[in-house]
Amino acid sequence: MNIVCFDTETTGLDVQKDHIIQLSLVKMEPFPVPGGKGRIEWQTIDQRDWYILPEGDFTIPAEAEAVHHISKAFLQEHGVSLLSIYPEFIAFTEGCDFLSYNGNGYDAPILHYNLARYGLDFRFEGRTWYDALILERIHMAGQIDPETGEKYHCNLTAAYTRYYGHPFEGAHNSLDDVMATIEVFKAQIAAHGWEWAQREEFSFICFDRWLTRKGGYYYLTQGGHKGESIESMMRIDRSYLEWIVNKCKWTDDQTRQIILSVLSPKQTPPSSPGSPITQKAPSRGKKRSKGTITDADLSLF
Repeated sequence: MNIVCFDTETTGLDVQKDHIIQLSLVKMEPFPVPGGKGRIEWQTIDQRDWYILPEGDFTIPAEAEAVHHISKAFLQEHGVSLLSIYPEFIAFTEGCDFLSYNGNGYDAPILHYNLARYGLDFRFEGRTWYDALILERIHMAGQIDPETGEKYHCNLTAAYTRYYGHPFEGAHNSLDDVMATIEVFKAQIAAHGWEWAQREEFSFICFDRWLTRKGGYYYLTQGGHKGESIESMMRIDRSYLEWIVNKCKWTDDQTRQIILSVLSPKQTPPSSPGSPITQKAPSRGKKRSKGTITDADLSLF
């Protein structure tokens, strides 16, 4: 299956409220390396790069513009609407898996909410969402920089520099970030193999970043019960799940449906991102049982 590497530049970091102002996509086709004993490479076959002009009134904070150097005046002259490029975006990504650097935690959710403002949808399920940041954190877990005595940085520039001995040019231009992400991903696969990158969590995107899925269960990724499965929360503090569903202002319908499938399994239809949980999931607790999600797992999100 072809892979589309994507990245965005935005007006801010709030995935539910901020706007995409640059969207870049590069499509790659996998092919076996001759004599490579099953090793896979990717050939770039197409790309798209759009500057996006948000509808209505919007602002680009000075601190954001200082990072990506995209001004409101530039967008008013060169930008196109997300609505206008939507058909081409859908056609370009049809049947493809995805690759990003922190896209699972940021770029995919903000894409979802930006499309939703226009009443547009995108089939996020049924795809693999490779995230090279998560892979880099796995690769560097527990390693200490001997020069600083601290954990290694895992941002895109740091990862690229580790693999290639120098930083890449054009950081925080989304097309340049896409190209760098592809090179980091290739280096990761060359070092660890293709199977190493196949992870269950890459099949699920949580738009509001409340949940992750691992071992067939959904786990909370933030808050006072971070690391607990939804099933274990039914025994620990059911009211906390009810608060997420009914009162938390940033809870998305996706998360609400998943939690309701456990709170009221007979009344709530299965949520589209995954099947409702029907078995007893392990509790994180003080003594973790085999299969329980760990702090190391949660640090990846």
